[in-house]
Amino acid sequence: MLASLLHTMPAFLHGLGQVLAVVVLVLQPAGSLEGQCPVPAIAHGQLKPAQNFTYGSTATLKCDAGYVPVGATTLQCLSNGRWHSRMPTCVLGRCPYPPAVDYADRSPQHTFPVGTTVTYSCRYGYTLLPNISPVTTCLENFTWSVIPKLCQRVQCPSPTILHGRETSPRKAEYTVGHQVEFQCDPTYVLRGSQRIQCSADGMWRPPVPYCDKVCGPPPKITNGQHTGLRTEQFPYGTEVKYSCVEGLSLVGDESVYCTSDDGVNLTWSGPAPECRLVRCPKPAVERARMTPQRLTFPYGAGVRFSCEEGFVLRGDAESRCLADGAWHPPLPSCQPVLCPQPQVAKGRLKSTSEVKTWYQTNATVTFECLDGYYFPEDAVTASEDSWTATCLPDGSWTPLPKCQTKEDDADVCEEVHHIRAVFECGVPTAELKTLLEIQKLFLEIKKLELELENLNK
Repeated sequence: MLASLLHTMPAFLHGLGQVLAVVVLVLQPAGSLEGQCPVPAIAHGQLKPAQNFTYGSTATLKCDAGYVPVGATTLQCLSNGRWHSRMPTCVLGRCPYPPAVDYADRSPQHTFPVGTTVTYSCRYGYTLLPNISPVTTCLENFTWSVIPKLCQRVQCPSPTILHGRETSPRKAEYTVGHQVEFQCDPTYVLRGSQRIQCSADGMWRPPVPYCDKVCGPPPKITNGQHTGLRTEQFPYGTEVKYSCVEGLSLVGDESVYCTSDDGVNLTWSGPAPECRLVRCPKPAVERARMTPQRLTFPYGAGVRFSCEEGFVLRGDAESRCLADGAWHPPLPSCQPVLCPQPQVAKGRLKSTSEVKTWYQTNATVTFECLDGYYFPEDAVTASEDSWTATCLPDGSWTPLPKCQTKEDDADVCEEVHHIRAVFECGVPTAELKTLLEIQKLFLEIKKLELELENLNK
């Protein structure tokens, strides 16, 4: 049987050569050899083997890298110098769909010619590995460039807070969407959000809170209470107010504050006040009116005083009952209003016994003018040669007299007689009006001279 196979081998090899041979189609142009096919120009490809293609020979199309043939790839050269079957072409090849990548999606493309690039992006909750390119390329061999592992799961750092803890069991990893709640140790208060969540960027949202130091319970008070009874924690700056049971007075600071002496530890600003039975005696100030009117005067009660007419307040108008049962500042007094010694130019007090530095309300003094000076004739006086003034409740005197010479009165009288004569002489009305204006100015000047004389004395 082996001998039979060896006998038929030459025929088999001859037939195989006929299939693989390159056939050249000879177009029979002028001057060409009969039975020879021309070498065709094929874009991005060529016929093999590259030789003269004579009648009966065959050729196979080989495309350039990245290109694939379209049509029959084997041709035969006919006796008329033409190629048998339509001339094939080479077109750009394509890659299959890109491979799937764990936890990643690719750009939405449907065809992938050689040279096409595809970019991957990590899904929600995952992020690209550092220094890894998310791009793959369709190669000339119609395969994709190597795609390593691209995405890793996003993790948030382990959330830890001083003086506090997580209320849920701790995890080895905190991935996107994981929530954590916190609770602070006693004497600490949580600053920030009690619940946080791991975000896709690997950060906690809201930020991780912290535990701040707080004051302990406020100082206790006997026979009283404070406003922090229903409060569990007292952060820095918290104010607590105290009050006493009915009938007792609060002695000391009404409030205490949570503060810090060393900038680290917190403490209360002072001790609690005391609730004591404190009463001040009823304030008695003669010639004074007191407001408000009340029967008892406990600790902290305040009163205000004002004097009756003719008296002036000496001391503070307000006073308050303090913890020692006394009034602070001390109660004032009401002293009689006094008028200063009156002074009259060109005059004096009629009796030397009336000469005093100060005079009480309703006191009276009598004046007389010095020799050569007289009271005005139109002045209302007790007698022709005396003038009485009275000390008023506001510390001022009733109008004081003015002493003047007879010549001062004569000047005025002469002017008056002159005006009468003018009327009787029938002077024209226009001239009379002008004269009266002049006389008016004359009287005003006299008045000003007297006032200036009194001011200079």
